[in-house]
Amino acid sequence: MTPHWGAWTYPVLFLAGIVVSFVNSVSGGGSVLSLPLLIFLGLPSATANGTNRLGILLGSSASLLAFRSQGIFLPRLALRVGGPSMLGALAGSLLAVRLPDRVFNPILACVVLGAAAMIFRGHRAPPDACQTPNLRDDALALLAYLGIGFYGGFIQAGSGLIMIFAFTRLGNLDIFRANALKVSNTVLFIAVSLVAFAAAGRIDWPMAAALAGGNLAGGWLGSVTQLKRGEKWVNRFVLGSGLGVAAKLLWDTWVAWAR
Repeated sequence: MTPHWGAWTYPVLFLAGIVVSFVNSVSGGGSVLSLPLLIFLGLPSATANGTNRLGILLGSSASLLAFRSQGIFLPRLALRVGGPSMLGALAGSLLAVRLPDRVFNPILACVVLGAAAMIFRGHRAPPDACQTPNLRDDALALLAYLGIGFYGGFIQAGSGLIMIFAFTRLGNLDIFRANALKVSNTVLFIAVSLVAFAAAGRIDWPMAAALAGGNLAGGWLGSVTQLKRGEKWVNRFVLGSGLGVAAKLLWDTWVAWAR
């Protein structure tokens, strides 16, 4: 395909990648910005969904390195969540390359809006600094991790907000550790998803590379910024992005059904 803006397409995608990955690293929902841009540039929705994932993988990897450099790294919990999430992502991705996603936008909007709102249902005291971070590993929790992966493989937009909600409710993680676990889990399930979309020929690699370059810079910047600004700022950012994601998806759904 020929991008609408010719040579300008790639620097625009790079700048968009910085913004998207910054949002993703702090809260989630950045893909709601990048997916419409890729579709506007001429990509079919399924190809835009796949093209977006290289940048998510690299941006999340940069965020993970930034968290680790600050001493926030939870490999044991990442493996606990990552196993079922990777299985779910494979199933979700295989479905995504075959089905349109417009029917799922209103469902996604409700889920993201609810998750963002519930994060702020009363202020939770931070865990005891001496307490070892932990997550549940019962059947219900494992089903939730599997569902997170399936959703991430299928649509992905808003999955960061869903993970923050899940991880703060299924364990004793504060928002920083929940965010660190979110980006590590994203690296795992997006890697699986990327392979599935690539195998189906659903990635425009030049556009993916331009977007991914900005994602690398934005992922590191977002992770470092939130650690410096504090928990209250992160909470407000999560709420704001959650409301924005839900509003954008509801608008897209209304436009699609009004045609």
